[in-house]
Amino acid sequence: MQNDKNIHCLILAGGKARRFNGLDKGLIKVNEMRLIDHAINNIQSQVSDIIISANRNLQEYEKLGFPVLTDNTDNYDGPLAGILQALEYINDGLLAVIPCDMPVIDNDLISRLSQQLSNTQADICCVNDQTGLQPLLAIMQKRVLHSLQQYLQAGHHKVQGWVAQQNLATLDTHKTSSLLNINDMNDLKLFEANNHD
Repeated sequence: MQNDKNIHCLILAGGKARRFNGLDKGLIKVNEMRLIDHAINNIQSQVSDIIISANRNLQEYEKLGFPVLTDNTDNYDGPLAGILQALEYINDGLLAVIPCDMPVIDNDLISRLSQQLSNTQADICCVNDQTGLQPLLAIMQKRVLHSLQQYLQAGHHKVQGWVAQQNLATLDTHKTSSLLNINDMNDLKLFEANNHD
């Protein structure tokens, strides 16, 4: 997909990464390249622009040359707080969301999500793979902003709970190998062993 559609992409890099002993996951190297760099390389040609959600090491992320948004609170309120900031930041168009811990993403995934969103006239379209719904691999209309504000103000933080309240479409895919998350050191070692040069 070329940059002919107004699609902003939020890369979520603001988590605590408890399973990585609290290391900043986006800055962890996989095959000699940081996870945030993998994410940017995978997605840049598919979207109009990139936004990064981060809550620490902000200077490192800012060096990448993209807007870096932080949560409004110090509570690490989870990925929905980052999505909220991005929805407030963009003026129009669609917001795609990907986690920073997926070193391989199909080069047409965003266009497929966008097409499914359009076909179904939904508010959000999420990937649905063999392991179930992937609510943080999604594309959404800006109009969901008000709903998300209300959900967070009510004290809720579960992504799946909020997504379930929306007019939701899914993109079914069985390409699980291209949707691998690096959640801990075991995942990292396994990925590197299977994807070495």
